Amino acid sequence: MTRPLKLLLVEDNPADAELLVRALQRSDFVPDWKRVDTEADFLSSLHPGLDIVISDYEMPQFSGLLALQLVKLHCPELPFIIVSGTIGEETAVAAMRQGAMDYLMKDRLARLGEAVNQALEKGRLRCQNQEAGQKMREQLAELLRWQEIMLGREDRVQALKTEVNQLLAQLQLPPRYGQGGSSSP
Repeated sequence: MTRPLKLLLVEDNPADAELLVRALQRSDFVPDWKRVDTEADFLSSLHPGLDIVISDYEMPQFSGLLALQLVKLHCPELPFIIVSGTIGEETAVAAMRQGAMDYLMKDRLARLGEAVNQALEKGRLRCQNQEAGQKMREQLAELLRWQEIMLGREDRVQALKTEVNQLLAQLQLPPRYGQGGSSSP
C-alpha cells in the first residue's frame, strides 16, 4: 500500500537526492518532494504541511544541524532525519539529542523507509500527547473556574447565615445557625 509523503529534502547533491527518493519509493512511499541546499531556500520551503524533513549532515552552504535548529524553531513537531556519508556516531547521537529522530548513512539506505515510518509515528504520538495535554490544561482551568465560583457562593452563604443570626438576635430570638454555619438543632 503506497503512502503519500510531503518531503523537504536538504541535500546539495542532486544524485544523492534521487537515491533517497528512490529508497522511499521502494518502501511504498510516494514522495512529493523539494530539494534545497541553502538556508534561504530551506526557510522559504519550510511549512507545517510537510510530513518530514530529511537532511544531509554537511553541505557547502548549509548544515543539517542548522536545518534541525530551524525546524525546532519554526515547526517543532516536524519529524527530522539526518542522512550522511560521513557522520560519526558521536555526532549522530548529539544530533538526536538536539531533536533529530534518526540518522542514516547514505550507503545504508535500506533502512530509510523504516526510519521514516518510525519518525512519522513518533511525530503523530507527540502531537497527540500535546493535544491531550492542552485538553487537560483547558479542563483544569475550567475546574478551577468552577471552584472559584463555588467558593464564592460558599462565602456568600456563610455571610447570609451570619446576617440571619444577627437579625434574629435583634429580634431577641435564638440563632438559627451555629458557629460552623450549620443549622442548630
